[in-house]
Amino acid sequence: MQRPSSLIVFATVAGSGILGMLIYAGMFYANQRRSTVTAEAQPPIPSYPNQAKAEQASKRWIQEGGSFTVTTRQRVRRSIPLTRQELRKLEILADEKRRARIEADYESCLDKAATDLAKELCSFQQSPPLSDDSSAAGAGRTSALPTTKVVEDVRVQSREHPRRQCAPVTSYRRFNCLEFEVENNADLSPAEKDALEIRAYRQFRY
Repeated sequence: MQRPSSLIVFATVAGSGILGMLIYAGMFYANQRRSTVTAEAQPPIPSYPNQAKAEQASKRWIQEGGSFTVTTRQRVRRSIPLTRQELRKLEILADEKRRARIEADYESCLDKAATDLAKELCSFQQSPPLSDDSSAAGAGRTSALPTTKVVEDVRVQSREHPRRQCAPVTSYRRFNCLEFEVENNADLSPAEKDALEIRAYRQFRY
């Protein structure tokens, strides 16, 4: 049997995304209905008196089909200032670290000292450097500490999509429609949405 000429149109419309798929789906659907013989009679495709009536019926069909949601989640990092309590905690930890280092240096000095005088000098050698301005020294120690921290947020964005879609094909006086293989009110990831299959086709002629 000769291939119907309407299928050739697929080469020109396939590159136009969902519109091309809808147009081709409608042609394929119509050809299958003509060429397939079954024991049960096929219900006729509804026909409407004009384009406005057909479009109204297609929109009603889309609305009755429900919708599904596509949710995207994105991790975002940002810097925020430390609270006064967090800054104070860092200062205490830094002081404890300095004291631990001084005590370790003192113990090391005692181990190396050969005389009592050398051991006595260890306590002076391991003292922190003195400053004429103690407040300036404190400010210097504080400035060496971090003032911000990095937190990670998860931004969630949801978008609703109809389970059914239609595209007008004015040259054939019809609306070609399809229904995706997805449950009503389902929540999908973007990858799951891209992998959706088609459950059914439908036409609204005028």
